[in-house]
Amino acid sequence: MDLPPLFASRLSLDDATGIEDQATRRDIGEEIQQRPAYTRALRRSHAAWFEEVYYDKAHKEYLILDDRGDWFPVMEGPLRRHCKVRGMAIMTAKPGLISEFEEFITMVQCRRPVGYAGPLAGHVKGPREVNGQLILVTTDPQMPVAVPGPWPVLRALIDGLFVSEEHDQRVHLYGWLQCSILAMHAHWRKAGQVLVMAGPVKSGKSLFQKVITRLLGGRECRPYGYMTGTTDFNADLFGCEHLRLDDENGTTDMRARRQFGARIKELLYGHEQRLHAKRKDALLLDPVWRMTVALNEEPENMQVLPPLDDSLEDKLMILRAARCPMPMPTNSLEQESAFWQTLMDELPHFTHYLLHEFQIPADLRDSRSGIRHWHHPELIQSIRELSAEVRFLALVDRALLTLHLKDTWTGTANELEAQLLAIPEVRGDVQRALYFPNACGTFLGRLARLCPDRVRHQNTRNCRSWVIIPLESN
Repeated sequence: MDLPPLFASRLSLDDATGIEDQATRRDIGEEIQQRPAYTRALRRSHAAWFEEVYYDKAHKEYLILDDRGDWFPVMEGPLRRHCKVRGMAIMTAKPGLISEFEEFITMVQCRRPVGYAGPLAGHVKGPREVNGQLILVTTDPQMPVAVPGPWPVLRALIDGLFVSEEHDQRVHLYGWLQCSILAMHAHWRKAGQVLVMAGPVKSGKSLFQKVITRLLGGRECRPYGYMTGTTDFNADLFGCEHLRLDDENGTTDMRARRQFGARIKELLYGHEQRLHAKRKDALLLDPVWRMTVALNEEPENMQVLPPLDDSLEDKLMILRAARCPMPMPTNSLEQESAFWQTLMDELPHFTHYLLHEFQIPADLRDSRSGIRHWHHPELIQSIRELSAEVRFLALVDRALLTLHLKDTWTGTANELEAQLLAIPEVRGDVQRALYFPNACGTFLGRLARLCPDRVRHQNTRNCRSWVIIPLESN
């Protein structure tokens, strides 16, 4: 072990004790003791512990190792006791001298400072450099170790949830899980879709989310407030690999849903992420995250999802979960506990299958996310029917019916908006629908892609105009 220069100077004092001549040893000892405090150092017995202690600049705390090998924070008082137990001199023999402990904490503050100390999603414990500054990851994710073997109960649960006569969704699920686990093992921010599971109440969606948590390291958090802009603080997200959401407290407010979509792009497809804790300076870190959303399939619950525009459509993996009998009895607490323990016992075998047996088909591979997105046809149709642009088209149909227009309507987006606002029967609804600048043109563009038989655009030399075919005519 290479010792810092201060340790080397202390070794000269230790070596002086081996000199037989008492006068010479006393002279060397007095000379060393008279040196300035910053040139002295700790005994060799304390040098090893110096390598295990860090100073958290943000919280003004010290980080030391516990018996499990995890770092935990202590203030100066508890640190003094730990040093005393290790034989470090807390007091000095003469007034005015610097004690061994005072010198120790000074060196830790100067030579072992970290800008962040805590768990970091997708990373193992230990010091590492991120964005030009040293951080200390204090704990490890607890991921299952891949072991060959059968997993019949977990397989039966997955088959019941995601296999139907029309669609076998397992290939999409297994591909998403494989890419997620590989990203965790690599400790690398690999882009990955949000896994959306929509189905009836009590179908096992939340149970499977808990299984995913264990597969990804055993740590989860609920980020909905940050995702929708309710709060700007996000420090709790950085210690959890699994960002888990459901429709329990969801909102259908359009602004919150659009914020939700923007956060998905930022958290799962961006680079370093900005950690913002209360009353602390923000800093950039590189957590490895995966996100799942469990929803009931009723229309009002599906509206919790962000609007699926072109920039967001490929960032969601939307699967339909079916209600099926559990593969083991769950009528009592003892049976539920036995069922869960069986699932946990099979996780190493399922992990081995995902990492060493399952292969993503060539036509589903994607260079960015690892696997291409997929949307269940019925669910995506339901989402689109509830979209803002489809509701806007319904308003246009009402307006055209009021105008008794049976032929096609042609004009610019601004002209359409002006005509809609001039009709008293739909004016209020139109004002609420067109709540952001150029909303009318944006909706018409999306409708041209979704409903080309109803809306299409035609460009002229001077402007871009639209053609809307009334519903009756169509």
